[in-house]
Amino acid sequence: MISISQGHEKGIGLEVLFKSLSLLPQSSHHKIKLYAFKKSVKNTLQKLDLDYELGDDGVYFQWGKLNVEWLPTTSLPQSTVSFIEAIEECRQNNGVLFTLPTTKDHLVNPKKKSEKLLGHTEFLRSYFKQPLLGMYFHSDSLRCLLLTDHLPLRQMLETLTPVFAKKKLEFSLKALQKLEPDVKRVVVAGLNPHSGEGGLLGKEDARIEKAIHSLKIKGMKIEGLFSGDTLLNQLKSQTDLLVYQYHDQGLGVFKGLMGTLGANITLGLPFTRLSVDHGTAFSLYGKNVADYRGALYCLNKALEYQERLRGQDSSYKGKSTQSKVD
Repeated sequence: MISISQGHEKGIGLEVLFKSLSLLPQSSHHKIKLYAFKKSVKNTLQKLDLDYELGDDGVYFQWGKLNVEWLPTTSLPQSTVSFIEAIEECRQNNGVLFTLPTTKDHLVNPKKKSEKLLGHTEFLRSYFKQPLLGMYFHSDSLRCLLLTDHLPLRQMLETLTPVFAKKKLEFSLKALQKLEPDVKRVVVAGLNPHSGEGGLLGKEDARIEKAIHSLKIKGMKIEGLFSGDTLLNQLKSQTDLLVYQYHDQGLGVFKGLMGTLGANITLGLPFTRLSVDHGTAFSLYGKNVADYRGALYCLNKALEYQERLRGQDSSYKGKSTQSKVD
């Protein structure tokens, strides 16, 4: 089952979800379940001027039914409640989690309410007590992995030690092999301009390079370090993986080329989690103009992962491991 968390009730998440679902084959609808609050869903649907009917177990549209687990109101933010419900469903049934966008103030770890969380990935690191969870971005023509993500530059320099770089890369690549087994070549960017220019622009790159070269992953060839500003030129295949040292070094390239047509995927969880690579876009809420293509891409990717992972599970007796969704 693909479990979808509602995201922020005043964002565009529900809008792009409903638009995307209308374009999926009806045969896939039963594989999807939304965890949401009835009032928020109703508010969005009314603003979209869609024909619908709310039922006890979902929303009925002209194009089919969306299964929904209606959630009771609590003192926690809606984004948090729907996220946790979807997480637990995926953890129990090895499902795929698709998270709609929210804001950091609407993500609260109920066990550590004072903890400051910068997004879904940080929530998951705290919730599962796994700091090495990786942030990976996937599109049809470009694949990027970040060694550090939501860190200030000063803190990034403190965090990105040779030991951390090796551990994080190894952890992420082994998780990625399960999702994207066609990734065989990995090219890694340097940290400083020109990868340190032989020490003239910093000695950090030499230490990181030594650590990364000591890493051996069966079935993968790891190359680098290459200058970050030309790492894109190292691509030989669309299945090659680009590894960037920090957030804007990689996402400036990915988002500049792909726009919203990509998936943000968390590596290292006991299940698969992905999301759109855009935010809540509060200014577009209720205007019926939000671009749904990123959500549609992620839903198709989620369906592909679901079929692939079920095919890897020996208890699954299906006839095919390939997605039937274009």
